[in-house]
Amino acid sequence: MLRAGELDCRSLGADLSALLSERDILRRGTAVSINYAKEADISERIDILQQWRKGNEVPDVADPGALRTTDKTSKQLMRLTAGKTDAESRGRHDLIPRLLLCGFPDRVAKLREEGEGRFLLCQGRGVRLSPMSSLIKSPFIIAVNVDAGDKAEGFVHLAAPLADETIREECSGRIVTLRRVEWGRRDARIIATIEERFGSLLLSSRPFNPSNEETIPLVCEAIRSSPSGRLNFTREARQFQARVSLMRRTFPDENWPDLSDERLTSRPEDWLLPWLGNIRTPEGLHALDILPGLRGQLSWKEQRRLDEMAPESITVPSGSSVKIDYISGDVPVLAVKLQEMFGLADTPEIAGGRVKLLLHLLSPARRPVQITQDLKGFWNSGYQMVKKELKGRYPKHPWPEDPWNAVPTRKAKPHRK
Repeated sequence: MLRAGELDCRSLGADLSALLSERDILRRGTAVSINYAKEADISERIDILQQWRKGNEVPDVADPGALRTTDKTSKQLMRLTAGKTDAESRGRHDLIPRLLLCGFPDRVAKLREEGEGRFLLCQGRGVRLSPMSSLIKSPFIIAVNVDAGDKAEGFVHLAAPLADETIREECSGRIVTLRRVEWGRRDARIIATIEERFGSLLLSSRPFNPSNEETIPLVCEAIRSSPSGRLNFTREARQFQARVSLMRRTFPDENWPDLSDERLTSRPEDWLLPWLGNIRTPEGLHALDILPGLRGQLSWKEQRRLDEMAPESITVPSGSSVKIDYISGDVPVLAVKLQEMFGLADTPEIAGGRVKLLLHLLSPARRPVQITQDLKGFWNSGYQMVKKELKGRYPKHPWPEDPWNAVPTRKAKPHRK
């Protein structure tokens, strides 16, 4: 009624207040009433009340006693508010939602995606309309009469259609603007939106470009939640991990950092922070080169010592620089062609002589013909058996009788001086 005074429509306000205060002017439970009884739009009641006052014919479903009581209450309200009669305002259906919003701001409901006639109240509760109601497709309604419902949803008996603009104009103080940044479960990517919400109802949503401060914690959480599917541990990264792991095992007193998968993926912010700023998608995260982050876990002195004690490669007798495989097992592997090792008596060692490499001596086709940590023993016994088996298969490659004094080579035929 106060809002009706502001909008200069006291008569309409009095009728609405009376309709909501007294019993429904439509009788229920008869065959004649079925179409009207299922119609929740309160404007239908306003029209019936107006027609009855004018002495016009009204639907049989109308309850004369309820009409008289409602009319009496409306007139009492007009006298109590000392307002002049403005009967012409009773036909202003466009003002009904504004008046109802003043009295029932907690009854705003939004149409749900699940189907026509199902709505969500701004309190978060689900409600529904009869399929016969004219309001079942309204984007918003104000549900002024709702029962408890048989399960989770209540049933709306009286409501009015509501426009988004009306909510904004009448309830601007209740609308909250939120910046929402999250790692979407369905899209598995950063989703950043500015939302306008009226209680539990989403009024609008638009994307925006979030700051790094907003996205990095979400990316870190995504790494923690699914470590195996997020970071791309390339072979180079695995090699670096394994080299540092070797140093941790071999030199336990030197406090080498733990670069295990468990530690890295549980605390990505400790080592990946400078590289996570522009990550927005799983593809971007998977494309991230994590090797600089791993290197950053070592001091300059530690990196120098790592290169010295656990080098990426070593030079073999042929002059070739051969990479060491640190990730195939607990013992580092040197896979090298047999002919490139002629003349070498001792198995190569790293870590200051504490770790002996596991040799994979390869055929000319680069298939292992001997796996050993005893190179001297191989030359003395195993070599002759390998030579007998492979010499005919690879005649262009050197198979000397005395491997101790043969010239090591990586080519098919040794260089001759």
